[in-house]
Amino acid sequence: MAEIEPVDKSTLDEEQAGETLAPFLRSAAGQAMRTVCVVTGASRGFGRAVAVAAVQQYTCSTAENGGKTSLLLVLVGRTEEGLRETAVLCEAEGPVEVSVLAADLGSMDILDLTVDRLLDAALSSKTVDTSAAAPAPAPAPAPAPASSPCSVVTSAPQRVLLVNNAASLGSLHSLSATRLSTAQVRSYMDLNVTSCMVLSNAFAVECGRREIPLAVVNVSSLAAVQPFDCFGLYCVGKAARAMLHAMLAVDPAPLAVRSINFGPGIMKTAMQAQIRDSDRIGSSAGAFLSDVVWKKDGAIPTHVSAKALFEVLHDPIHKNGSYVDVYSVRPEYAPPK
Repeated sequence: MAEIEPVDKSTLDEEQAGETLAPFLRSAAGQAMRTVCVVTGASRGFGRAVAVAAVQQYTCSTAENGGKTSLLLVLVGRTEEGLRETAVLCEAEGPVEVSVLAADLGSMDILDLTVDRLLDAALSSKTVDTSAAAPAPAPAPAPAPASSPCSVVTSAPQRVLLVNNAASLGSLHSLSATRLSTAQVRSYMDLNVTSCMVLSNAFAVECGRREIPLAVVNVSSLAAVQPFDCFGLYCVGKAARAMLHAMLAVDPAPLAVRSINFGPGIMKTAMQAQIRDSDRIGSSAGAFLSDVVWKKDGAIPTHVSAKALFEVLHDPIHKNGSYVDVYSVRPEYAPPK
């Protein structure tokens, strides 16, 4: 394999940088560009909303695109049933190819194999059989079959979007009052940081080698930049992920990577319900989950936040690698101060 001489992005002038990031710095609706969108944690909640919004954002009629669909969705999640439900919703929105992979990104013994399969599904221009299980020690989860005949990749992508959404809350404890075991910390960081870094690195390297424009979105949180009492694991994990995606924006690479840390806001999801039902929420976090916020229409709908994500991604006003909160583009949903 021939080595690609990295481009030091610090030497790019504004015009050159704009050209490099152009596929992700404009509205993409209706454009006949072959787009691949990989969404982790896509079996429910915000990940599902992002997948549906991607279809609305990137699909165009097959007639406009030479008889080919313009979007391939690669959906990753722990439950095959949930992924299939997401696929059905996506296919109802417009012409789209969908490929699903049921896998636990926190399983370190098969993470490299899982990432390789995702790369094959997303970047290969030949037919990819997603029904074949990756070699893995039992009881590792086997990849799910493709959701439909449309899940066959028929042409090389012209741009790739990776949405790092998969995450967990972790235990809600005071780091100054409750001891954590090495296993607890390692398990949390494996899913929330290690897998995210390995996946993002793999896509950055392989897309750069193929000269395919790449954008990476980290589904972040205010907890990445502000501490909340009793959310130690969550805050540390979110902060580490935010720095990872900031680094993707500045590291020398064959092609510049469009990277955004997106805070989706307070949504009525399973994770928010878990937080709200906990008796260990500190005062600083409780203020953001008050009954005032959770009243009728108080939380931002997942589909509204998902659409805002794509607006942020394609708007050059948002600095590459920066943190952008949904409330900056949807202020009408901002919690009362």
